[in-house]
Amino acid sequence: MMKQKYKIALLGYGRMGKMVEAALLGMGHVVSVTIDNEQEWTEKYDFFRNSDVAIEFSTPETAIGNFYHCFEAGIPLVAGTTGWYKQLPEILNKARQHSASFVYGSNFSVGANLFLMLNKIAAELMNNQYQYEVHIEETHHIHKKDAPSGTAITTAEMIMGQLKRKTEWTMSPNPEPGQIQIIAHREGDTTGIHQVTYESPEDTIQIIHNAHDRTGFAHGAVKAALWLVNNHGIYEFKDIFPQLLK
Repeated sequence: MMKQKYKIALLGYGRMGKMVEAALLGMGHVVSVTIDNEQEWTEKYDFFRNSDVAIEFSTPETAIGNFYHCFEAGIPLVAGTTGWYKQLPEILNKARQHSASFVYGSNFSVGANLFLMLNKIAAELMNNQYQYEVHIEETHHIHKKDAPSGTAITTAEMIMGQLKRKTEWTMSPNPEPGQIQIIAHREGDTTGIHQVTYESPEDTIQIIHNAHDRTGFAHGAVKAALWLVNNHGIYEFKDIFPQLLK
């Protein structure tokens, strides 16, 4: 049986937008429109309104405007842009006001989300292992605007949810006992490396995710978009991720 084809709007048409486009076309879906600036919102709005779902990879400066266009038009939205999370309560409130369908996440890669799940397990096991100190290190390309990365922050929050002696993250080189230090590097064209290190006087334990390219992010966003069409609501990607593995 032929799988249903969906019309998907791409909001942001940089490197990630083009990779999402390639993934969608490879699966036989239709890119209904690409919108990359405010002028194109005016010129292409009718094509946008005719979409089944939108996938957004733009910039922190333009992302929120893109979100509101989707909420107001009733178009389900998968948002892959990071750097706007300080406004998350405001955005979620707006989404609820419009009864929007909305998936947001710091990282849509399958491997990165498996990395998060492993860190959740490891952090819980460390509760009685007081000899271990933990820190996070992330490396991305020099064009990435936000630091630390959304994935590093999500990882820290995941650890804090399980490891009771840690209550906040910091980028300070001299963290307090209750803090998780995050170290951010911007080097060359690095796609994304995230490393969690537990260190004791006796040994070191590390959990690492190294993205070789951006294909995994595109495929994960597409999976989320196809799922969202039939699952109305507001979700963080890490929460629906286990369902996408089935």
